[in-house]
Amino acid sequence: MLEVVLVSIISSLGLGLCYFFGIVFIRSKKRQHILLGLLLMFLALRITKSVFYNFMELPLFVKNLGLAANLAVGPLLYLYGLSLTGSIQSFKFKYLFHFVPSLIYIFFSGVIPNAKDSAFWFYSYSFILLQALVYASLSLYVCMKHMNNYDKKIKAWYLHLIFALTGIWMVYMLIFIKVIPVYAAGPVTSSFLIFFLTYLAFNRHEIFSLNGIEKYRSSRLSFDQGSGYLVHLDAMIKEHKLYLNPNLNLGDLAEIMNLSTREVSQIINRHSHKNVASYINSYRIEEAKKLLKSESPESKIISIAHDSGFNNLSTFNVAFKAMTNQTPTEYRAKFR
Repeated sequence: MLEVVLVSIISSLGLGLCYFFGIVFIRSKKRQHILLGLLLMFLALRITKSVFYNFMELPLFVKNLGLAANLAVGPLLYLYGLSLTGSIQSFKFKYLFHFVPSLIYIFFSGVIPNAKDSAFWFYSYSFILLQALVYASLSLYVCMKHMNNYDKKIKAWYLHLIFALTGIWMVYMLIFIKVIPVYAAGPVTSSFLIFFLTYLAFNRHEIFSLNGIEKYRSSRLSFDQGSGYLVHLDAMIKEHKLYLNPNLNLGDLAEIMNLSTREVSQIINRHSHKNVASYINSYRIEEAKKLLKSESPESKIISIAHDSGFNNLSTFNVAFKAMTNQTPTEYRAKFR
């Protein structure tokens, strides 16, 4: 009896969080948030089915709807990752093909065999688990291939989301092959991982921002073009040490790149996840760090600030502290 109560409480808490944040994200009306919200809602539906199935026999259509929800989670995880990188700018009909297996289970939920003594169920459930792992792999590819220049916290959030969902699927797989004999392990593990994701979400609030994606929705620059332009801009700034010019501004960068100021601003905001001032100052801070390491202790901080491209000492101190969590003096002291 105690076991039943504990399973019910833990599962209910996890489901409550899942449904709550799913609704919150869907109501935000922002593309990447809607995808995350749908993912959480379908995950919650799948776990809800598991919770009830742990205590009672369910109607055939209810069991199949739970599997339909599971078949939707993987594609939503993958599409959510693409939305984080800005690769999804608008809805396209081709995205529906990812949900064909889920739709089949929805439309034929009342007739698809779903009994453990059925050969069809064995092979279909094997396919469902395989599909989940395939989408987990595709999502991991998106994370490692397209998020290298992204905000580290956003990348870490998506990576943890992939691992959490993979962990849930792996538990159900181990239950399926009877390595784990207790079916309640599925919803309980899911709830603990939902608690973990909730904690991460509060510590990585960047996932609630649009990262410049909606702002530049009408831009003629594709995501890949913007990424290529940033690589070129980085190379130009480093080669010619443009950051040493204390008056360097967005207009200067636009002229160098032969682009409009709006396009250069988009490139910097969207692909470096910094505003223009922070982007330029990041190069100046790196230069200052080299000078703080190499120059004599008698060198004045203000001289180093000017030699790094800063107009005044106060701006230098604020920028240095913001990017290194140390003052210039504290940083230099580590190398003496």
